[in-house]
Amino acid sequence: MVKLKADYVVCMDKNYTILENAEVIFDKEIKKIGKNLPKVDKEIYLGKNSVLMPALINTHTHLEFSSNKTLLEYGDFIGWLNSVIEHRETLFVECKGECFKKAIEEMKKSGVCAFGEISSTGDDLKYIKHSPLKVVYFNEIIGTTPGAVDMLYQDFQARLHESFEIEKRNEKFKVGISIHSPYSVHPILMEKVISIAREKNLPIQAHFMESKAERSWLDKGEGEFKLFFEKHFKNAKPLIKPLEFLEKFKNTHTTFIHCVYANDEELQRISELNASIAHCPVSNRLLNVGILNLERVKNFSIDYSVATDGMSSNYSLNLFKEIRAALLMHTDLHPKILAKDLLKSVTINAAKSLNLNNGSLEEGKDADIIAFKLPNKVKNLELLPLQIILHTNEVEKMYINGEEII
Repeated sequence: MVKLKADYVVCMDKNYTILENAEVIFDKEIKKIGKNLPKVDKEIYLGKNSVLMPALINTHTHLEFSSNKTLLEYGDFIGWLNSVIEHRETLFVECKGECFKKAIEEMKKSGVCAFGEISSTGDDLKYIKHSPLKVVYFNEIIGTTPGAVDMLYQDFQARLHESFEIEKRNEKFKVGISIHSPYSVHPILMEKVISIAREKNLPIQAHFMESKAERSWLDKGEGEFKLFFEKHFKNAKPLIKPLEFLEKFKNTHTTFIHCVYANDEELQRISELNASIAHCPVSNRLLNVGILNLERVKNFSIDYSVATDGMSSNYSLNLFKEIRAALLMHTDLHPKILAKDLLKSVTINAAKSLNLNNGSLEEGKDADIIAFKLPNKVKNLELLPLQIILHTNEVEKMYINGEEII
């Protein structure tokens, strides 16, 4: 048993409990939280102005692109997408073992204990399976050509089987499924893959309404995507309407990524599906697609997480930097209230998104915990979340399943 004592213990439970001069006792799971707890074999006071809270969770990443720095084009979604297609193979070839190791290390230093990884090829599995962090590995399906459906599905099944074999041997590794987007996956493929997720109770992720180009294409078959598809495919046309796409995820555990251009009817359906949204503010800014209206999302009672996306559309995988960016970008929201929601978005909301037993300091939850210090005392506890986001980049200690990782 280990007992950690900190000046501030941020529980991230449903009551958003913050305790001063409190302690947490844990082994693999959290056993007790409170003051003047019983003595245990190992007791540590974390120091002046110390903070103890649940470790962070980065729900949506594409680590395959982690070698990118300045190669891809930013400022326009379709321009960026064309550059991804042009340089995709080069970036994948350049990202090998050390590249993945550095990406995971950056997340670890920023207090991330778990991440959702989108894998389009399965080639990253040999690196991801050695991650010291927890990972939900989303095997992605993509492809719209009717004649290639069977081949794509067979390849997907082979990748899925391989990842299930890793899951059997690694308690930190869980399997998920990703439908790339409504414009890039044939409806027959969607149905086949979603039925597997439904049968095996696997979490799903799907990009949805990221750009104005996607909105115009799916609604009317017009706009920049029309030119894009005419360039790459003959006789292309939208294969599914947005609400039809959402309807396919009934009775699943799904997170929709971005949703910047989702309308009220679609948000209502996402809410009815009990699905969540992953918000990637830096990616949205660099691709110049706008920003998710968080107030609308809350009004529809949809939980959201904040994630970094991949290095194809970000400069960092540091999750504290990402939520700080969100804090500064959402200028219509009060910073004190938004800060509280943002910490929730990378802890308890993110845990629900990935179907993990962590994200809060509560008895019975996995002992996934981080500790760090603030520069000074915070007199008003209502401002503690804001001060945490403003002043934290890296953590001093991290435990995953009770094991000290940092």
